[in-house]
Amino acid sequence: MHSVERKTRPTIERAVGMRGDQDAQRASSIRILPVIILNSNIGLRYLVPMLRSASILAGQLSICALLVLLGWGFDKLPALFLNPARGGLAVVVLVGATAAVVSGVDFHPLRRGITPVGNQSLQLGILLLFSLALLWFLPFADRRNILALQHSYWRYLGLLLCCIGVAVRIAALKTLDRQFSAYVTLQPDHRLVQHGIYARIRHPLYLSLLLIPTGVALVFASLLALPILVLSAAFVFDRMRKEERLLAAHFASEFEDYRRSTWKLIPFLF
Repeated sequence: MHSVERKTRPTIERAVGMRGDQDAQRASSIRILPVIILNSNIGLRYLVPMLRSASILAGQLSICALLVLLGWGFDKLPALFLNPARGGLAVVVLVGATAAVVSGVDFHPLRRGITPVGNQSLQLGILLLFSLALLWFLPFADRRNILALQHSYWRYLGLLLCCIGVAVRIAALKTLDRQFSAYVTLQPDHRLVQHGIYARIRHPLYLSLLLIPTGVALVFASLLALPILVLSAAFVFDRMRKEERLLAAHFASEFEDYRRSTWKLIPFLF
């Protein structure tokens, strides 16, 4: 009888111990489950906007790339990228697009907001058509030596302008986030952005609109670089005037203080 008790007692203790281990594992799984769900929700909140931005940017870049290829011609396509400046421009676009998507830049440009200034759709439509036409014509003219600059250093100056312009644009879009719009307008609960690149200059996006189109024209060694810069400047200065008038009316003294402590486009110059 005693030998039976000695045999059964360790067996019972082992069974109780195994059940205790199972209960502990189950409790641990229950504690871990909310963490997994929370991390999944955080991942989805990051992934969904990133995929949306990537799809918008991919659509925009696909149209631009197609126009460039059509302008150059498909029969001698490798020659388009054999030039270091033109090949460098392709690298700048790809690297900039990747950095923008990974950093969570919001590319939605058509937020009309609550206070649009005038009828801007026509102006933006004309600008878009003009830009698309240039994307076709610049490589077309470059290959056929039409309106061409003769010295190759212009191409590398253009590449430098594009690098600076892309970096400035990404920094500005990242800082603005959902307040970004192609329209001069205010978004619901609009805040006066004064951090990031906006702590130094008030209109970094407009600076990029001066640098990138001019830089692209120079990369393709086009004499149109100067007219493009002049037209871009006319557009940009008109927009800056309207935007600052709107911000001054809405934010009053807060904007006046901000204006006095920052530069309009280029630090220490303008």
